[in-house]
Amino acid sequence: TRIMRHSSTPLTPSQQTALELITQGSDEDGTITHDAAVDLLTDGGFERPEAEDLLEQLLLKGYVYESTNGLRLTP
Repeated sequence: TRIMRHSSTPLTPSQQTALELITQGSDEDGTITHDAAVDLLTDGGFERPEAEDLLEQLLLKGYVYESTNGLRLTP
């Protein structure tokens, strides 16, 4: 799995689910657009405001970061 465990910033169950959904929907190199990530989360059962919030939390905790090509999963 490509998900790196950050022991200093553990994920809540919702954040873990969100990260798994984004990981499954990202390109092979771990990139995804912001809109595509939010769409994956809403398709996965989260309401749009919650999806936006979860994505922001993953960014703040360092599991996802913004690049010129969109969002990238932290290896």
